Amino acid sequence: MEELELFQVKVRHEANGFMNMKEATESRYTDLIKEIVHASGAPNEAVASSIFMRRFGFFITAQLYLLAHNKIWDGPLDEVHLENTEGNVSFAVDERFIRERVDGDLERVLKDYAFPVVETFRTAGHISKIILWENIWGYAIWMYGMQSSEQAERDIETLMEAEIWQPEMRKSYFRQFLGGHSFEEAKTDYKRITCCLYKELPETDKCPYCPLRK
Repeated sequence: MEELELFQVKVRHEANGFMNMKEATESRYTDLIKEIVHASGAPNEAVASSIFMRRFGFFITAQLYLLAHNKIWDGPLDEVHLENTEGNVSFAVDERFIRERVDGDLERVLKDYAFPVVETFRTAGHISKIILWENIWGYAIWMYGMQSSEQAERDIETLMEAEIWQPEMRKSYFRQFLGGHSFEEAKTDYKRITCCLYKELPETDKCPYCPLRK
């Protein structure tokens, strides 16, 4: 599925990488953060964690893209492999885990893939989970803005409801990021409500969507 490469996800036969996401959230978190600090010049774990979540947001968005096309990649986190791509992290997954979508898959992406990674990185990196979830949302709103299917529209509506996030999370973070606007308004004039800390990297300015930009 070459279209997933738009989201830095490569679908392969017998995928592998220098680390997998289960290791990244457990025994090798420190190794990954050191790798990110070395590659990006991030000054601390909080910035490095946010930088990584900007990349992992691509993987979650790839899942949402698949769901919008009535498919899902349903492998475990230890089958989500990290690769080095010109100083950045990309992802490789095995093609055998792609299947047709069934009821509950949208909730599964939130709770089995996004939630545990956000929780690990916000705790270990001492960073707000709101920043990390918005790092995911920034790519999700971009992707959904390019879709015109009824399934994508239904998914957006569902993701705005608190029920699909509960009980692990109290509310829909994605709705919070709309800032009181409709999805159509938000995608047309996208602005973040949190700073992703990208500006803390050496020789880097605030991004165009930063709430701190005057």
